[in-house]
Amino acid sequence: MTTFAITTAIASLALFAGWLALCVHKFGWLRSYSAYSTAWQSPAWTAATIFVAVLLLPAMLEAGDESPLQFLGFFTSVYLIIVALTPKWETDKKQKLIHNNGSVVCVVCVILWLVYALRLWYYIPVAIALAAVAAYLTKTWKESYTLWLELAMFAAVYGAVLIGG
Repeated sequence: MTTFAITTAIASLALFAGWLALCVHKFGWLRSYSAYSTAWQSPAWTAATIFVAVLLLPAMLEAGDESPLQFLGFFTSVYLIIVALTPKWETDKKQKLIHNNGSVVCVVCVILWLVYALRLWYYIPVAIALAAVAAYLTKTWKESYTLWLELAMFAAVYGAVLIGG
């Protein structure tokens, strides 16, 4: 992987971790990552999420460059941006439809990308197990299980592009 892709992936991870830490500090553990968009009620969540996706894209494309399914890494980032562009998903019917469907497509693409393009299927159960432990330790597994599953998928992606197989 090129230095550029590694650098942008690390920048994406730093931005995502810092942004999530700020969100949790300000609002506590909410039920999902998208719930922070409603909590902020500002374009900050949208901008941060778009930057996370854009910065992660070069590494996702390079990680899958030997697979004909490399496009799944691109679609994952695109659909994360679509999710970010619908921050009023809880109150606007059109945004809810786009946001929820975009979230599902994003997760499906990332799972297919990890399993078929990279052959790193084992990152998924490992990330979910680590997220489950973190959720249990923070006593948030009941009310924030969606958030923890989303964070597991982010962890699996960052692990795949920064650690590899």
